[in-house]
Amino acid sequence: MHFKSYIEVFDTTPLSSAHPVSPHGVLFTYYPSEEPENLHYHNFLELGYCEKGTGVFIIDGKIIPFRGKCASIIYDGQVHIAKSVNSEKSLWRFLYVDVTKLFTGVDANELKTLKALEHDKYDFPNIIPYEEDDGIYALCKEIMAEAALEQADHLAEIRSLVLSLLIKHGRYFKKKEGSVRERASLMDEIGDFLNYVNIHYVENITIDDMVEKTHMSKATLQRKMISFFGISPMQYVHHLRLKHAALLLLGKKKTIAEIATEVGYNNLSSFNRMFFKEFGMSPTEWRKSEANQKDQAES
Repeated sequence: MHFKSYIEVFDTTPLSSAHPVSPHGVLFTYYPSEEPENLHYHNFLELGYCEKGTGVFIIDGKIIPFRGKCASIIYDGQVHIAKSVNSEKSLWRFLYVDVTKLFTGVDANELKTLKALEHDKYDFPNIIPYEEDDGIYALCKEIMAEAALEQADHLAEIRSLVLSLLIKHGRYFKKKEGSVRERASLMDEIGDFLNYVNIHYVENITIDDMVEKTHMSKATLQRKMISFFGISPMQYVHHLRLKHAALLLLGKKKTIAEIATEVGYNNLSSFNRMFFKEFGMSPTEWRKSEANQKDQAES
């Protein structure tokens, strides 16, 4: 991939066969910011688990809200960013894993069935809520604990746990339709659009702004977005705004009008109309529904 405006890696120690995970000897705590940041990708596996908070992940252009405990599994080359959506930032733990170096010396026959090693050929969930699969959450947590404690034979234990995690995650994989090369090329071409929208989606951006930033014609950008996501550029902006709004509605401090303005809608009736179209209920109904579900879960 050649996303010229992306950060390729966060600051991290070089990974090697002796130290195939980072950080090691410490548990890495990360609080995703509310402030917009550039999308980025790594050349290694990134594992994470969330202990609390709400926010949004954008992974290969997919908009994935998260709420409370969940696990993240993001493979090499997947373009992503995590964002908190309120002042009480979400709490994440992350670990980077060079799978090739971790499994140095392991029998190739033991690994050849792992779909994760050819992840670009599949569709799969990157964010898995605890309620849906507590086993994957537990594995991510245990892997990071082993890396942090560095007890005797911890690499052998991490190797075993990562293998189990990749097998479990592989059960979610479904073969992609279409050419992997064509999809990768499309992703590369719309990379600047995704990065620009991720940073500016709560602003009053227009299709002309997007065209200017991507150096494509309006028709070309429209065609590429529909080809990759099945929706237009402005529909993508609305999806991102509305998923952000849905998370903000989980709180009770802000009015619906305040939330509408915060996510980029200056007209409340327009926000209500778009929200209903996205979720099949009004913002008020959504807030009440989510509050009832929370009360039932706690009772």
